[in-house]
Amino acid sequence: MKGSYHVGCYDGSQRRSLSLRTDNYELACQRYSDGLKRLLQRLRDQQAKPQEKLSWLPEEVDQLRQEMIASEMGPQEFAARITGKGEQNLETGELIHRPTERLAEQLAGIEEVTWEMLKVNAEKIRIRKMGKPYSPAWHRNLTTILKNVDFKPQGLTAERIARWLDEQEARGMDSVTLKNRASALQGLIERAITSGYKRELAPNPFKQVDFEVSKAKQEQRNYYCPTEEDYRKLFQEVLPQQPEKIAVGIELMCWTGVRVSGLRYHSSSRRGWLDVPDVHGTKGGGKCPVPLELWDRAKDLKLSIQPMNKVLKQVHPKLSNHGLRSGFKMLSRKAGIDSQLGEALLMHKLQGLESVYGGDGFPEEALETGAKRVWAELEKVLIQSK
Repeated sequence: MKGSYHVGCYDGSQRRSLSLRTDNYELACQRYSDGLKRLLQRLRDQQAKPQEKLSWLPEEVDQLRQEMIASEMGPQEFAARITGKGEQNLETGELIHRPTERLAEQLAGIEEVTWEMLKVNAEKIRIRKMGKPYSPAWHRNLTTILKNVDFKPQGLTAERIARWLDEQEARGMDSVTLKNRASALQGLIERAITSGYKRELAPNPFKQVDFEVSKAKQEQRNYYCPTEEDYRKLFQEVLPQQPEKIAVGIELMCWTGVRVSGLRYHSSSRRGWLDVPDVHGTKGGGKCPVPLELWDRAKDLKLSIQPMNKVLKQVHPKLSNHGLRSGFKMLSRKAGIDSQLGEALLMHKLQGLESVYGGDGFPEEALETGAKRVWAELEKVLIQSK
C-alpha cells in the first residue's frame, strides 16, 4: 500500500518492518501495538527454524570423533546420524549430501580444506575482532569469485595461481578486477594461517605472486563525472525525449546523487525526502532531501530503471547511473559544503573519528541546507547558455 505506515524494529544489525496497512495516522496508532507483536512473533518464528549446518570447526570435529569412537560407528554412518541425511551414491559409495560426506571425511581424518571452510573461519575472526559479521555484499562478492576458481587452497602453488591469473585475463577480465579477486583469496588463506586455524597452509602462495596494479591504473576505473555541458545536454536535449517514468528517475539521481537501487523507495518516502531503508541491496540505506516539485512528480510514478544507463549513453558514452553520483559530489564541492556533509548526502557512512563523536550522522536541517546549496549549483549550470 503506497504511503502506508509501518512498525519496525532491529533484528541484529538489520532493520525489519511490517506494514500497518493504512495511511491514516490515527488508525495506524491504534494498530501499532498489535503490529509490533506480530512483527516480533514473526522474527521469533524465523529464528526458531533449524538451520542446516554446512561446515564444522576443528574443535567440533574432535568432539564428534570421540563420540563416534564411543558409539563404535563408522564415519559415514555417524555423520549421517548427525545430519539425518545418509543416502549413498551406489556407484561411488559417497554420501549424496555433500556436507554430510565432508563431515565423514573430517571424522575419518581425510579432510580436504575448502574455500568454504576458510570463509567460515574468516567470518568467525571478523566477529571476534569487530563484533559483527561481514556484509551481505562481501558474501555475494566472494561467491562470485569462487565460481571462477577451479583449485583448492590446500596444496596450492604460486605457479597454479599465475596460470589462473593468465586464464582469467585471457577471458577478458581486467587487471583491477583480477587484483581484487586474488586479494580476496589471499586474505582467506592469510586469516586461516594467522588465526591458527590452518597453519599448514603457510607460506601463503598468493604472496609469492605479483598481481598488483598501479594507482594510475586503478584510478582509470573511476566513474565518468559529467561536465557542465553534459548536464545541459541531458536536461535540454535528452530527457525531454524520454517517457516521464524514465526522465524523472534520472532527474532524481541528478538532484540527490542517490544510487539507482534507492529509487524504488521514492513512493514510500516522506514528502520532500528519499528514505532508503537499510536492507539487502541498499548498502546501508540513508536519507536525503528531494526538491518538492520533483518529489511530487515522482510520487505516483513506477520508475522505469532498466533503460536509464542506455539513455545516459546518449549524453556521453562513458556516463552511467553511478556517474551521476560522481557529478553530485563535484557539485557539492563547487557549492563549498563540508566534505563529510557531502558524503552524508550521498548516503555514505561517516568515517574515522567523525563516526565516533557527535552522534549518528547529520541532523535533517543540515542535510537540507547542504542539499539546497548543491541544487543551486546545478541550477546555475542548467541556466547557462550552451
